[in-house]
Amino acid sequence: MRGQRYVPSSRDAGVKLSTTLCHHSVYGKEEEWDPAIWLEELATLPDATRKRAQALVAKGITIELFCTPGEIPSARLPMSDVRFYSRSSIRFARCDCIEGTLCEHVVLAVQAFVQAKAQQAELTHLIWQMRSEHVTSSNDPFANDEGNACRQYVQQLSQALWLGGISQPLIHYEAAFSRAQQAAERCNWRWVSESLRQLRASVDAFHARASHYHAGECLRQLAALNSRLNCAQEMARRDSIGEVPPVPWRTVVGSGIAGEAKLDHLRLVSLGMRCWQDIEHYGLRIWFTDPDTGSILHLSRSWPRSEQENSPAATRRLFSFQAGALAGGQIVSQAAKRSADGELLLATRNRLSSVVPLSPDAWQMLSAPLRQPGIVALREYLRQRPPACIRPLNQIDNLFILPVAECISLGWDSSRQTLDAQVISGEGEDNLLTLSLPASACSPFAVERMAALLQQTDDPVSLVSGFVSFVEGQLTLEPRVMMTKTRAWALDAETAPVAPLPSASVLPVPSTAHQLLMRCQALLIQLLHNGWRYQEQSAISQAELLANDLSAVGFYRLAHVLGQFRNTESEARVEAMNNGVLLCEQLFPMLQQQG
Repeated sequence: MRGQRYVPSSRDAGVKLSTTLCHHSVYGKEEEWDPAIWLEELATLPDATRKRAQALVAKGITIELFCTPGEIPSARLPMSDVRFYSRSSIRFARCDCIEGTLCEHVVLAVQAFVQAKAQQAELTHLIWQMRSEHVTSSNDPFANDEGNACRQYVQQLSQALWLGGISQPLIHYEAAFSRAQQAAERCNWRWVSESLRQLRASVDAFHARASHYHAGECLRQLAALNSRLNCAQEMARRDSIGEVPPVPWRTVVGSGIAGEAKLDHLRLVSLGMRCWQDIEHYGLRIWFTDPDTGSILHLSRSWPRSEQENSPAATRRLFSFQAGALAGGQIVSQAAKRSADGELLLATRNRLSSVVPLSPDAWQMLSAPLRQPGIVALREYLRQRPPACIRPLNQIDNLFILPVAECISLGWDSSRQTLDAQVISGEGEDNLLTLSLPASACSPFAVERMAALLQQTDDPVSLVSGFVSFVEGQLTLEPRVMMTKTRAWALDAETAPVAPLPSASVLPVPSTAHQLLMRCQALLIQLLHNGWRYQEQSAISQAELLANDLSAVGFYRLAHVLGQFRNTESEARVEAMNNGVLLCEQLFPMLQQQG
């Protein structure tokens, strides 16, 4: 068995990976770790365990290795996470699968570390692909009929959505979605099929007028879907000519990843809840993290809209516990399952055995990337991490915990129906964090609770969890849970009025560059919603005006992409629109980094 390392590189066009590679550190002998001492012990494990490990190797499984000085060595597999709590005994290695320890995932993690350390002794972060000496695999994912058909059907779907717009009746692209989904499943490309599922869910949410629909997110999902397949082909091309690609193509498409994985006895810490509603249903989603592995899971439920008045989402019971208590608590669950997209699947018999209130100490146990030391560190992390089109989809990756030191400004923007605040978060010169929480009919008192918490001085907010995105050109966090020195407040769990909202506009005026990117994004959203063929001349005129303005401030590449909208075949035009989305997504963090 042999392995191939994938070192993150920021020089690769279109692919930029986190490059926390090895740096020489001075350790005492007690700090050194040699996982090779466990190989002999692994050889004594049951044949069934070792055969399962070899079966995964034969699929070309990729393992992300972490060995940062002063932190617990860990390995992230596609559907499992392994941590080595002792550097001298493998008996303390823990996996979050149903076996818990000494499973095939621990075997693979040890083998990957041994092979990787043989090439890079002081690694801190490495992506390692396990390969069997007895298995040769095609370097081209699209060389066979199934792979080629999948790419063609995805391209056809993309054209149908861009040209016709998602506002068209569902029947117009139902068949295109179905063909692409079936083709991805035949290839067993989990992240492609999951990308299609997420995109379809966003389109359905648009038609259902769902409160959680986000046009920018739908835009990113559509662009990333095509880009994922393009990246897979580029990674395969580099591999075929002897280069080591930043990421194996199988990792990009999620080749061979199981749809579900059984989990061990779990202790989960809440990260917050979001309530939602559409024209037919209402529901909620609660996010949890496993402190032992750092993985993020979510629990979702929905009910008929007719029941909402008498039973608001936050008061509904899940496994005998009120949803609001789960959103602001820590839970222990019996054996459960995790789906490929991070959904926590609990059968009726696997009830939650206990729920205790969420405490500040529970969050202090969490580490990066989930818990960041401040907004400056978060900006740097977002700037360096891989683009969305090659990241795995097994868990949400825009949910973070940040410290809050002081609230500088707070105000309710009635025109946007949003409560905004600026708070100091972490060290550094540019350490202002923007918090924005839109009003929601399904959690009407969340904004009042947020305002009250940020104004209180006897027990001030110290930590906040939420989702980051770019709003009005600013890196913004939408709060889910606010933690004071004494307790946690799940904002969407608030069921009663709290206090009046202070009226003020606190967000800074976006810079000219930010305004241009926002105009570009608005044009692309307009095309996504209404379709190119129904606004062709108007779109060309807007794109040309915008291209001139972009060139004036130095955004030459984005301007060139917009210029391709005119006199271009439909296939090339769709590619240009996808590229426009991806460029905007890349430029927003760069502007934030420059301040």
